[in-house]
Amino acid sequence: MSFRQIIVQVDESQASGLRAKAAADLAQRHGAQLTGVFLTSEYVRQYMAAESLTALPADVVQRVLSGHDEAVAKIAGEAKAQFEAACAESGVEHGWRMAGGDSPQAFLAVARRSDLTIFPRQAKACLSEHGLSAAQVTLASGGPVLIMPDDDYAPPVGRRVLVAWNGGREAARALQDAWPILEQAETIHVLTVSPDGEGGPDGQLQSLLAKHGVKAQLIVDPSQDESAVEVIERQVAELGADLLVMGLYGRPRLQELLLGGVSRRMVAASPIPIFASH
Repeated sequence: MSFRQIIVQVDESQASGLRAKAAADLAQRHGAQLTGVFLTSEYVRQYMAAESLTALPADVVQRVLSGHDEAVAKIAGEAKAQFEAACAESGVEHGWRMAGGDSPQAFLAVARRSDLTIFPRQAKACLSEHGLSAAQVTLASGGPVLIMPDDDYAPPVGRRVLVAWNGGREAARALQDAWPILEQAETIHVLTVSPDGEGGPDGQLQSLLAKHGVKAQLIVDPSQDESAVEVIERQVAELGADLLVMGLYGRPRLQELLLGGVSRRMVAASPIPIFASH
């Protein structure tokens, strides 16, 4: 198993530059093509924008729309230059796409045609109030998502991996999707949070890891004084992990995104990147 097509959401921010560098390093290590995806917006799709144009003369409307498009194009150029600099530094094959960001569908269509999506916790379309979260992408894209914090990380990502395991479907999906990462990792720990000390990783799981050439240390944390999130965060710090692999629990319901408590808190506050699947 391997990654052949990786996409990364990019914009003009400093955090995007860090994300692009991490993505380029990952693509280089896996021999993958990396595509930068910039989220565009249309002025008329902004809140109350269409209504505000109705009373204006046609030539003024055209100037407003053209000015918005030109501003978006300028910012996209800055984002592209930053992305291409990261790719040149790593020497990876790369491409560039601009996708409409006023609704999730355009980006999700690209994500569903890729092996791995790299995304910040939250992203917004350029000059728009419309946004998309990493949780939405993970729940709806059908593939793994590498959720990046805003700062305080640097490539390489995935050398020291912590796998959160509870035997559930989402955890199994994340493990299966993460084989390319795990097979290149230097150290791997598989963590089960079990206050009663039971239900930890079993021999069958250990056999599966071994068949993939993955040497992992299995940990059952019996803490009764900490929540699952607190245990994971403590283990991340103690082990010096630079990547957390975990299943994302939740579902989208109409316009409301419902995440399980552990998933919600880890996505919102994890100090290291999360390789997440649903």
